[in-house]
Amino acid sequence: MSEEVTIVEATREDADEVLKLLKQLDQETETFTVEDDLNKLTAATEEKQLELIQQSREDLILLAKYQGYAIGLASVMKDETTELGEVGVAVLKSFWNQGLGTALVEETITWGESFSWLPGLMLTVQERNQGAYHIYRKLGFKDIQRNKIGFHDKNGIPYATVDMQLLFS
Repeated sequence: MSEEVTIVEATREDADEVLKLLKQLDQETETFTVEDDLNKLTAATEEKQLELIQQSREDLILLAKYQGYAIGLASVMKDETTELGEVGVAVLKSFWNQGLGTALVEETITWGESFSWLPGLMLTVQERNQGAYHIYRKLGFKDIQRNKIGFHDKNGIPYATVDMQLLFS
């Protein structure tokens, strides 16, 4: 890549780009899941959500951009049960293995430690996604629970996951 990738906080102006990215990620990979029905999300709804998230000290959406287009994202959403921020990270397949996932997770950690009111971060990674698991371990996340079956692929087949967390000091 001759041009630089930038990581920025998503704003309401990024709503269309975020929806486009989520739809492409949903098609490209089964290691990233979107809870909401993407076909029902509108740009207007996404604009409102991004505006609220941007005002929060407990939620975050970051975009990795290349040549003006979103190619990856990281989210942090406060889990009301644990009070931790739940992390989600995804990068377009054509940009895998270039350090973007690591950079996005590092940015969520920096935000969490220096800006948020959260006591730490948590995430769930599929056991089969060893690349992501390695990144999380390298950045300080610890295993909390292994072999939890609860997610299913697009064919309804369950897969094992690992719950991880990183507490701030």
